[in-house]
Amino acid sequence: MVKILVSLGSNIYSKQNIDRARRMLAYYFPDVVFTQSIITTASDGKYPFPFRNVLAVFHSDLPLDEVIQKLKMIEFAMGRQPRDKDAGKVIIDIDLLQYGDEIVRPDDYERAYVQSLLTQLIS
Repeated sequence: MVKILVSLGSNIYSKQNIDRARRMLAYYFPDVVFTQSIITTASDGKYPFPFRNVLAVFHSDLPLDEVIQKLKMIEFAMGRQPRDKDAGKVIIDIDLLQYGDEIVRPDDYERAYVQSLLTQLIS
């Protein structure tokens, strides 16, 4: 079993979409633990609406590519469309940050809100 860290973000009906994504993650990964949510704004001005962000940690025997596939399947099931991002709309974004000892997305891992939320998982 490897430890997996993911981030969840939404800026459209964010509370409902994050809650739905939590339920779907818990279905596939029953030991999942979530942080509280935090509200952030994108610094690049590309997204007009604030984001609700959450971190989740769970364990799995699945290979890295299968974990990514499950996360993308959840995004698709929730209605995420590639063209939505161009409109500044993110129904749900689930990013794999860490798989075992490997930091998969180092730039995302270093974001201030991720570092802030990580303290909730450590304590």
